[in-house]
Amino acid sequence: MNANDLKQDAPEITLESLIETSGKTQRELGIALGVTELTIRNWAKRRKIPRLDNAAALAAELGVSLKTLTRSLQIDVARVPDDTRYPSDD
Repeated sequence: MNANDLKQDAPEITLESLIETSGKTQRELGIALGVTELTIRNWAKRRKIPRLDNAAALAAELGVSLKTLTRSLQIDVARVPDDTRYPSDD
């Protein structure tokens, strides 16, 4: 088994699955982010992509990294390095 086999066996991360795992509704997320439920639904269905400020807020609400959120939107971030040079304020 090689790395490609593992990638194929891994379940796809979707925004819908992240929302479901969070236990929050699209309506609750919309209220928390100051956007409509329709906006959240459009992001979840990949009809639209959130602006960076909304993506950061959404990732925080869902308790995931921006990289995970980006993957859930089917944006390739494989070549984006993890940020080790600039530690977070956490």
